[in-house]
Amino acid sequence: MPDNSPILALPFLLPSQAQKHVTHNEALRRLDIVVQLSVIAFDAVTPPADPAEGEIHALGNSPVAAWAGQASTLAVWLDGNWQFSPPLEGWRAWGRTEQQLRIWTESGGWVLPRAEVQNLAGLGIGTTSDPTNRLAVQSDASLLTHDGGGHQLKINKATDGDTATLLFQSGWTGHAEIGLAGDTDFAVKVSGNGSSWTEALRLDATSGQATGTAVQASPDDTTTGALMTVGAFGLGDTSGQVISDFNAATRNGYYTLADLATALNAPPGFTTGPAGIHTIASTGTSDITQIAFGLDGSGSTAIRHRRTGIWKGWQLVYTQDSVLGPVSQAGGIPTGAVIERGGNGNGEYVRFADGTQLCTNANSPITTAPAAFTGPITKIDNDKLWIGNWF
Repeated sequence: MPDNSPILALPFLLPSQAQKHVTHNEALRRLDIVVQLSVIAFDAVTPPADPAEGEIHALGNSPVAAWAGQASTLAVWLDGNWQFSPPLEGWRAWGRTEQQLRIWTESGGWVLPRAEVQNLAGLGIGTTSDPTNRLAVQSDASLLTHDGGGHQLKINKATDGDTATLLFQSGWTGHAEIGLAGDTDFAVKVSGNGSSWTEALRLDATSGQATGTAVQASPDDTTTGALMTVGAFGLGDTSGQVISDFNAATRNGYYTLADLATALNAPPGFTTGPAGIHTIASTGTSDITQIAFGLDGSGSTAIRHRRTGIWKGWQLVYTQDSVLGPVSQAGGIPTGAVIERGGNGNGEYVRFADGTQLCTNANSPITTAPAAFTGPITKIDNDKLWIGNWF
């Protein structure tokens, strides 16, 4: 029969042994160390200066001083000396410093016991979970990373009418929420007090189009900071904002007048078909420049200005299409082309927008002034050149 037990190495009492109480007490002392094992700390390396009787430390890999050479053993202070006992596979010990229960393994040392992680009622990391927040984490940051490729974070709801969102709080008061709130549209909501919420942005699940207070509600919405939509101020639209009075186009942008026959404050000559307007406002609606385009095929262009709230008259812009043609004027202001040229059996004429007319006949003298002349008439070169006014 061996002298010690095979597992805890407890000394046996032998036949005819003297002072059997010494052997018995040694066995009790060993049991006192390993049964309901509780250590001051795991991975200890430096002996305390004033240990208490029965104090136990689970030593680390490189202990020093009185513990030197006793790596991974249990150091027990008994009768004024350190005694050392190696732990065995499967021993459990409670760490007072760590407040943890650990298990000794020959391959890994003192490790935390493996826990069941499937179908848990709740899990709290650094905090306590509850029936609503079954997973609760208290830390400076949380990391979700890939396992060799991409990574997706999925939030699933049971029905379209339920909620699948991310809620951002400050002091446990919600101030921003993004996700699917009661439908399948993606929404962004904000709140200053946690109770009154504003839907800043909504992306339609079918069309992808955006609405919300962060987006213009209509083409003429002038909310500061709102995102401009297609057609706002005419931008991106094929027709621009449709109006019936040229004076109504007072903000930067593009406008359309569909019917010039009933339009108000139109440029001279803009009487049929549609017209387009480009407005440039420099200081609110006081100082404005407008450029109008005739869209009826005439190619007419006009420009006018508004200064300190007062509209100036329209001025036609002459181009290659409008410099030559029938001249006309109203009140001394040209309303037609700049130069007109024509003739008949009596000769040829050239008319200018200022009212000047030149008549010539290269074959014979003109004895009678052309009927078109009014006002003073000048004859030059043997009556072959007449200069006067055509109005």
